[in-house]
Amino acid sequence: MTRGPGRLNRKGQALVEFALVLPLLLLLVVGMLEFARAWNLHQTMTDAVREGARRAVLADSWPVDSAYAPMWRYLAQAGYDPSYATMSVCDPPATSCGSTGSQFKSSGKNVTVTLSLPYKLWVLSNLSFTMRSTFTVRNE
Repeated sequence: MTRGPGRLNRKGQALVEFALVLPLLLLLVVGMLEFARAWNLHQTMTDAVREGARRAVLADSWPVDSAYAPMWRYLAQAGYDPSYATMSVCDPPATSCGSTGSQFKSSGKNVTVTLSLPYKLWVLSNLSFTMRSTFTVRNE
């Protein structure tokens, strides 16, 4: 039996196509995983900052410490190392962030809580950037 003029030997065609498509497919999958990790950190930081701000205005004394504790706990429970985080509780009109309990207790004052955490890309280990989340709540 002889082959017709239209039939060519396509023995390695599928392997070549797979080799061309594989890098694009891997890039897409790794990109989705990195985005999911970054989104998870962003959501964790947002929840932590909201809880920290709520605790800062509800605390009887030392709102800074009572705001840091839930933020620390949220990060630790999500699997992130809170020791790398930068946390601050501020009175927005003031120029400095406070560590005393009296400045946040007056009614009508805003309290701003900020949380910053470095995020390192898994694939590109030398590339990192800082993710920041801020929340302002009014003391009623």
